[in-house]
Amino acid sequence: MMPEIILGTLRIPTFFLVISLSLSFLLVYLSKRVDQFGKERKFTFDLAILIMVAAFLGGRLMHVFYEEWDYYFKAPIQILYFWNGGFVFFGGMIASWLAAWSFCRLRKKSFTEWADFFTPLLSLSHALGRLGCFFAGCCYGSTCFLPWAVETRHPTALYMVLGELIIFVYLLFAEKRVRPKGQLFMMWVFLHSCLRFYVEFFRADFRGDFYNLPLLGRLSISQLICLGFVLISAAYIILSSESLKKLYNRRPS
Repeated sequence: MMPEIILGTLRIPTFFLVISLSLSFLLVYLSKRVDQFGKERKFTFDLAILIMVAAFLGGRLMHVFYEEWDYYFKAPIQILYFWNGGFVFFGGMIASWLAAWSFCRLRKKSFTEWADFFTPLLSLSHALGRLGCFFAGCCYGSTCFLPWAVETRHPTALYMVLGELIIFVYLLFAEKRVRPKGQLFMMWVFLHSCLRFYVEFFRADFRGDFYNLPLLGRLSISQLICLGFVLISAAYIILSSESLKKLYNRRPS
């Protein structure tokens, strides 16, 4: 891990350096996708900026109010010191999801169509963002003595990077097939949630309260959220599938 890059008296947080470079790359990639799919450039970048801002605010606020409220209640000015770290992915995901849906409704655009368009970028952005987590030393894993252990811990951030890159490549192939609107996005939600649910078992950092569920055992709040997303996305994929629609249409009236 390398939480800071020190250049003389200058200290650069590695996490934010990785995020900044990742966003720059993703905006270039987004521009190429706009040309590839013939999308409206202004609306695309307006939506992209809204997603980034909502993800930032949602991730920060969930950290403040869920993870460290006692600390920030005593020192509220620290809420603004975001460069010290403190973001929750699911907070950012939910906030950006709601913001994008509201913006599409306001502009009379199809949310599911635009969600599909942005899906590969969402997957790739998460993979790149987890590199920042790895260098910062957050989201660390439990004790591990396997050959790929990092400082005798599971490199859980790298597990997420590798898993998400595999999902990203799969999505690039999947989007070439004609699918009902929203399915590609829900496929990512399903696959990402399954990946995150599994990797959570190897993490050892603070993740809030844990709950004992019948047959499932002791799960973190993040795993419970993952289960919710798995059920929602699986239901959407099944109910929107063409084969199910054809079967329903064949039923006698």
